[in-house]
Amino acid sequence: MQDMSEAQFHQQVDRVQDLIEHAVDGCDLDLDMEHLEGSLVLVLAEGTRLVVGRQPASREIWLATPNSTLHFGYQGEAGWQHDGGDGSLAEVLSEVLEDLTGDEVELELEENPE
Repeated sequence: MQDMSEAQFHQQVDRVQDLIEHAVDGCDLDLDMEHLEGSLVLVLAEGTRLVVGRQPASREIWLATPNSTLHFGYQGEAGWQHDGGDGSLAEVLSEVLEDLTGDEVELELEENPE
């Protein structure tokens, strides 16, 4: 995604954050969501925060969890993929939410608008 403009990058991140917000709404999880300075913040019932933020310089989405910050780059038709090879943003975020809430979570994000 390095060859996309900064404006295109921001447009893609806005779209993915919107998809995440709608997918999480559909999961019936006990959490609040807010947009803060270009990031989507998920606040779980017990106060744990997850942040889906943007890093324009590297053209990455970063997912800040209580234990780490995970980086995702855009891989064409595969969408946003973890740079450590652990799967897509949707898969990794689903796993993190499952671990934190104890609920089964499967986020469906159609990341490619075609």
